[in-house]
Amino acid sequence: MVLLALATLFIWLPAASPGLQAQDRTSPLALTVNPTDGRVQVRLGPVLESRGIQDPVERGLPVRIRVVTELWRDRVVDAQEARHEWRASVRLDPLEGSFLVETEDGASLSAATLAEAGRILAAQLVVPLQPSGPGRYYYLGRVEVETLSRSDLQELQRWLQGDVAGVAETGDDEGGIRGALGRGLQRVVIRLLGLPAERYRARTETFQYPPVGGG
Repeated sequence: MVLLALATLFIWLPAASPGLQAQDRTSPLALTVNPTDGRVQVRLGPVLESRGIQDPVERGLPVRIRVVTELWRDRVVDAQEARHEWRASVRLDPLEGSFLVETEDGASLSAATLAEAGRILAAQLVVPLQPSGPGRYYYLGRVEVETLSRSDLQELQRWLQGDVAGVAETGDDEGGIRGALGRGLQRVVIRLLGLPAERYRARTETFQYPPVGGG
């Protein structure tokens, strides 16, 4: 039934306009490595200031920001050593006329402008990754910015196909097959509807840890 629902979704939904499809870019996400201890610093640029994101959030649609950073060991067959995920949201407070920045660690801060909200996000983002043993490594990072709330998507899923709602990213099986299908369906809906969504990627150079000549 899930495959049937997905087929129905592809047939029914129009193609997204090219300007609103998810994008892979190297900016405004930057990764740098501390040469002494191998820790990574993730710098988040002005992810909220593109027109495709700014317009919807100023109309009251919440913005979801997700930053994923991975530490990989460089060898014949590269292997992922560690992973960190950070989430935040930005939404307009219509009564105050300001933007509320909320992070997964419980921070809740107010910003007068989207530019200020972006600076708050950048200051709150800390990635506690570093190599645990000798070797050659590199970091991969990506940031996803989407202006669609989960409740909106779930209602759309139920409207399209009754049984698809059970596949949504909810319930006790979020980490299992149903959860994976729900996340995949979210990406399909966002891309095909042309809803504002932007994705940026970055990678560090390969580095040696500990550094040559280090302790």
